[in-house]
Amino acid sequence: MIASLNNIATKARSVFGFEREEAAVLKPQIELGSGGGLLRRKRIKVAILALLFGVVSAAIELPLPAEDMYRAVRAHLRLRPMPQDIAVVKIDDKTLRAFGGQDPGRVSDSRVVDILIASGVRKVIFDRAHADRESPEADAVFADMLRRQKGKVWLGVSPDFEIGIQQVTDLKPLDQFQQEAALAAMNGLGSPFALSVSFPTYVKVDSKTHRSISATLADYTGPETTFRPDYAFNIETLPTFRYVDVLNGDVPDEALRGKSVIISYTYEKSNDFFRLPLQNGYVPGSYFHVMGAHTLKRGVPVDLLWLPAMALAVLAIAAQAFTGSRSRRILALVALGLMAAPLVLDEFNINVDIMPALLALLAAGIGFQRINRKYFSSDVDAMTTTALSSDKPDEERDVYALKIANLSEISEDWSAREVGEFVNTLISYVKGPSEVGDVAFERDILVWLAPRMDTTELDRHADGLALMLKTAISYEWQSSTSTPSLGIDTNHDLPVALRIKKAMQAADEAAGRGLRFIINDAAHLEARNNRLELIRVLEQGLRERSISVAYQPKIDLASGRIVGAETLIRWQPDGREYVNPLDLVLAAEAGDRINELTLVVMEAALIEGKQAIALDPRFKLAVNMSAKSLSDTHLLFDIMTLLGRFDFPPENLTLELTETAKLDDDRIAPQIAALKARGICLSIDDFGTGESNLEYIEKLPSSELKIDRRFVQHMATSDESRAVVRATIEIAHSLGKVVVAEGVEDHATAAALRAMGCDQAQGYLFSRAIVMPELLAMMGGGRNAIYG
Repeated sequence: MIASLNNIATKARSVFGFEREEAAVLKPQIELGSGGGLLRRKRIKVAILALLFGVVSAAIELPLPAEDMYRAVRAHLRLRPMPQDIAVVKIDDKTLRAFGGQDPGRVSDSRVVDILIASGVRKVIFDRAHADRESPEADAVFADMLRRQKGKVWLGVSPDFEIGIQQVTDLKPLDQFQQEAALAAMNGLGSPFALSVSFPTYVKVDSKTHRSISATLADYTGPETTFRPDYAFNIETLPTFRYVDVLNGDVPDEALRGKSVIISYTYEKSNDFFRLPLQNGYVPGSYFHVMGAHTLKRGVPVDLLWLPAMALAVLAIAAQAFTGSRSRRILALVALGLMAAPLVLDEFNINVDIMPALLALLAAGIGFQRINRKYFSSDVDAMTTTALSSDKPDEERDVYALKIANLSEISEDWSAREVGEFVNTLISYVKGPSEVGDVAFERDILVWLAPRMDTTELDRHADGLALMLKTAISYEWQSSTSTPSLGIDTNHDLPVALRIKKAMQAADEAAGRGLRFIINDAAHLEARNNRLELIRVLEQGLRERSISVAYQPKIDLASGRIVGAETLIRWQPDGREYVNPLDLVLAAEAGDRINELTLVVMEAALIEGKQAIALDPRFKLAVNMSAKSLSDTHLLFDIMTLLGRFDFPPENLTLELTETAKLDDDRIAPQIAALKARGICLSIDDFGTGESNLEYIEKLPSSELKIDRRFVQHMATSDESRAVVRATIEIAHSLGKVVVAEGVEDHATAAALRAMGCDQAQGYLFSRAIVMPELLAMMGGGRNAIYG
């Protein structure tokens, strides 16, 4: 469909002489992509702000809780059993009850260590410092145990650290214990909301370096670093034994042999509990040390931080900004890739922080979407007029607006894609050979800017473009109602944004008046201002009923008698010059007062028309009415009310339908039937022009047909006009209609019409529009209107 329309457009350009190289010669080549340039600048601005947002959020660790939570989710997806070579000996609530609610003493600790070593345990690590003194005897027993098990026991130590503004001093075993045992650092660093923890591999205390508990359990000898334990180990599979059970010999040697053991507090009220997301809620700190040890055994974790992910986000956002694509698919694909990559990298102990990059992508996506909503049409791949608007004048370009009448009607059976193809094809037409830049689409109007032309060339250009598009649309879509109408603004000293509005208004006006184009220049502005003033004055005339009428007689060509008259408006507002009736009707239509004007005219005509009927009961009074008004039940009710009020016979009233609209409204048929039932006659006015053609004869059961004056006045000089008049008379008579010729100005034309069988005529040959007393005088005098 679209391809064939392109072919039609190419042919139409040739038929109408619409090759634009001539226009290009008139003005030098200028940059027309103002809309594209504006959008590019705004996209770049969005990209920069989004990336800055991502970098700043990374610097202040704004998305760290989300990062930690996503790590926990990934870990949960990879959940695996805990290796069995490290165990925890728990000082739990049952152990405390066995010791009367007190912590086990150093004598018990010594016995437990001896039992563990005797059972084949490789190493024993206390997750506490033994920094406080007990009794000299107990301390001596413990020191002796450390001496006997030297190289197999580690005691906890913690360096100085700060919590906010609070300074916490170091925590270390008694000197007599430090001389006999190795030390292992207990400290770790928690993240906001306690969603993750990180451990150092080495810690310095008193200028001495000690491995952390995790590094000690893992026999780690690598470089100094800080790492996060891998939460993918299922703590429910961690080997654990109660302190009191080990002390009482209730744990078999086979369960302990070959393991490394960490002794720690796990009773309910201990403060050594931390959150483990998505597993068991809060768990003892020693469990994290075990997970850290297993993490180090797999290899030293590599933390790439947020830089690699942000680099990908930079590339994606830059591509989106510079390609100008409305789709955010690039951003979405990169975001999905960033979320999927850590699932693979986690298996290789590689960490990448992705949340700052995702925040940057999200911010960019929102920013680009706001640009799309503001500067692009929702249904069509085209800009909105906002993209072309500017507060500055543009002396080098004219502003065009193209309205496609009834676009919603012809496209009601189309899919959104087909509508988009149709509009985009129209855009390709108006762009021509590249002198037109960006084209915007809003509602049913296309808007663009093109090189400035002089008045003569602009008229030819606009007419050719409108005809080309009408031919193409009519051929492809078989739609004669979808007439394109152009509005062109040439007020180059005004801001472009205002000129776009004026061009769109001109396009709407052209469509409403059935014109191919309107150039919104100084002359048009003056005419529009005059029309607005006329609308204002009309309001006063309608209120005061000061609008008067005159009558142009209708003559029976066979006898020369006056058989009727057409009511015409004659109005001098405030005693000034007479208003052109056509201008008055257009003003009334523009101000949505046409029905009220019709009733005012009809009221005056019915009051005076009764005098003519008194002289000739067959006299028919004609009043003009818009065909569109036939769908207004209120207007027809008011007409019936007027007929009853003034006791005017309905059969003596003829409604001349002057509107050039098509009779497509389903409400019109019953209204016409109601008029016919009451005896009111209908006449098709200006036959042969606009929409008043054979289709009207078919759809409108009229009793009269009036031939337009343009054909009648050219009968003497145009064989075509004479043929049209003759054919019209024959067709109307074959359908039983009375034929009236308008605009008869000489005896030769009247004689020719009578020879063709035309029934009636009106025009300056017989009389201009006159007031009712003059018409009554002509009727009462018995004068032959043709021969005097």
